[in-house]
Amino acid sequence: MTRELGRSVPLLVLFAAGMGAGIWVLVSPWALGYPAPGGWTASIWTSLWTGAVVTAASAVSLVAVLARAVHAALLPAPDGR
Repeated sequence: MTRELGRSVPLLVLFAAGMGAGIWVLVSPWALGYPAPGGWTASIWTSLWTGAVVTAASAVSLVAVLARAVHAALLPAPDGR
């Protein structure tokens, strides 16, 4: 159980960082002030889609690893203790 939890922590940190990076890419057009003469440009759409995909993939992975860690923590030890 402890071994499973120990392996989960670096993945949780990695996927949380991935979510942060995805959110940054998602909001970067407004944070950095992309020029938008007459509407949304291709660079804005690219940032939105890339940020959304990275954020969603990281969030799904984070939830999956967290669920696995909680599941492993709640399982009884193999020796019955």
